[in-house]
Amino acid sequence: MNRVFLVIVVFIFFFGFSPSLLGQKDTESETDSTLDQQISLQHDNDFLTLTDRYYSSGLFLKYTRRLKKMEKGDENQQLSITLGQEIFTPSNITTTDISEQDRPYVGFMGVNTSWSRVRENRGIEARLLIGLAGNNSGAGGFQRWYHNFLVVSDPPVWVDEMNNSFHANLYLNAHREWRIAPLPFSVSIGLQPELAFGTRDQYGQINLITFFGRRNRLLSSMSYRRLGSKSREIFFSIQAGYRHVFYNGMLQGNALGDDSVFLIDAKKRLLTGAFTLQHRYDRNEYRLGYHINSAEAPENFSHKYISLSYSRNF
Repeated sequence: MNRVFLVIVVFIFFFGFSPSLLGQKDTESETDSTLDQQISLQHDNDFLTLTDRYYSSGLFLKYTRRLKKMEKGDENQQLSITLGQEIFTPSNITTTDISEQDRPYVGFMGVNTSWSRVRENRGIEARLLIGLAGNNSGAGGFQRWYHNFLVVSDPPVWVDEMNNSFHANLYLNAHREWRIAPLPFSVSIGLQPELAFGTRDQYGQINLITFFGRRNRLLSSMSYRRLGSKSREIFFSIQAGYRHVFYNGMLQGNALGDDSVFLIDAKKRLLTGAFTLQHRYDRNEYRLGYHINSAEAPENFSHKYISLSYSRNF
């Protein structure tokens, strides 16, 4: 509970103090008030990291719209809807013996609706995720087809997959940023706490992010997926995070009760890291990320995966 209290204190710090320590306001030379919508496609996969385990892949289609009629003053508000599918497998994907598996098979298909607001150098976001875990998610069938059609290796056996269950989850996060050096090669530091509660995820997390390169201020930067600017950006970021896990439904089943054949306990402490390269050119946005997580369960290993994303503003 002390860690939950710490995260709450950080949230109060974000909203209780005036902005701009070491901050400088940048102006964008290319703004376009008609750019208030975005479509993006993202694919996560651990194939390029030479593994095929744990969070094996994810596919996400996202639509974002700017809520200009709700904005007051110098702020940016957006609403996003994401349809996504995630696939989780054990490290040994060929055995049918549960005793040789280090985590259960499970897929998740869900809809994620989020509202976010950015002012000056700080922002907030609330997300509601609803979806299905288990065979009804279609993840097992999709991965078997993917391996048979595109990959040389045999497909995972998907034995004793988690039972079908409905999930609902709420995520709240804030973001505060300090600019250390101005353009053209700016340096910024961001702090981002997050809380999650529901049947799938229950945790408190805090991330420290450092940005290097040609990047707009937070209000109009693709670093926080803001719409309304065509100003060119090209920068990279380094992120480190700590998550205290209270419940992980992708390992332990539905928090309201789950009678799946094979479930395991999650580790309470999780370390995360990421290196991300981002580029905005006119209406197009490109992202390449390399992610690494510490072991999520006592018998697991650390895990790495690549994330690729393309977005089109209109």
